[in-house]
Amino acid sequence: MRASSLALLGASLFALALAGGCAAPQPLPFRLVDSGTEVQNGAFFPDSQRLEVRVDGELYSGFYIVATSVAYSQTLYSRRFFPRDTITTITSNSARAHLVSTEGRQMNCEILFEVRRALGECRTPAGKVYQLIADGQ
Repeated sequence: MRASSLALLGASLFALALAGGCAAPQPLPFRLVDSGTEVQNGAFFPDSQRLEVRVDGELYSGFYIVATSVAYSQTLYSRRFFPRDTITTITSNSARAHLVSTEGRQMNCEILFEVRRALGECRTPAGKVYQLIADGQ
């Protein structure tokens, strides 16, 4: 498989996890909570691998990438047979996201997900930290 195919596979699996099945992926709402317990609302859009959130009235939007790994192995059945190549693609339950505001401010997130739930942390270059929480059950 090519790297682009693997990335598409990983993104598709994440979209299915967020959608909770085979239906068209629906947006998954999430909250960003800062240290002062102020809540900002956003959404994942699994069909386009995008997310957006409004923080203090400013819209941040961006993309996410699901972590995938590829392992290659070769098996010899006996001396009479040719080696057999095996490719294993491993898609994890973690993703990273990069968002940019309409004013050019940036935020990066690390996310763990399970079906239609997600937990993570988002940080701005200035050091502000938000907890990302999605419970779409």
